[in-house]
Amino acid sequence: PEADDYRGVSSAYGYEGTPRAVVPKMIELAAVNEDDVVYEPGCGDARIVIAAVQAGAKRGLGVDINPDLAEVCYARVKAAELEEKIEIYWGNALDLDMSEVTAVFLFMGNSFNMVMRPMLWEQLPVGARVVSNDFHMRDWEPDKTVRVETPDHTYVLYLWTITTQIKEKTEER
Repeated sequence: PEADDYRGVSSAYGYEGTPRAVVPKMIELAAVNEDDVVYEPGCGDARIVIAAVQAGAKRGLGVDINPDLAEVCYARVKAAELEEKIEIYWGNALDLDMSEVTAVFLFMGNSFNMVMRPMLWEQLPVGARVVSNDFHMRDWEPDKTVRVETPDHTYVLYLWTITTQIKEKTEER
């Protein structure tokens, strides 16, 4: 499926896909490269994880709690001929082990970001990047903020990097 074929599938879960014009900016902000394992919790239709692998990431992971959207993801990954590089799971995004992930893409809301934040700090390796579309992490200051204008909305993208200091904060808890 090329267009936004998930419509009608997602109303119970409140799915709103990242606009296609914003996706390349998120990939660029994360500085995706051939060593990256990318993760998209709440992957919707897998557009970001597919774009990240097409931009050079060695592997991608996506999780969606909506079984119908997970099926859309499977179909899109297959259509892109990326089944060998992208794994899609149906389930809770909070259950995935992120210890090998080097770039995370978020568009799930402020509350979800705050639930994810300690997990990101604990599980991601030093140097991993986190990019969030429109939703911040309260007092975790971003390394960079980028605005993306679309005809309907201005999106704010945030970039954070996992540092040794962040890992030490997690260990102190």
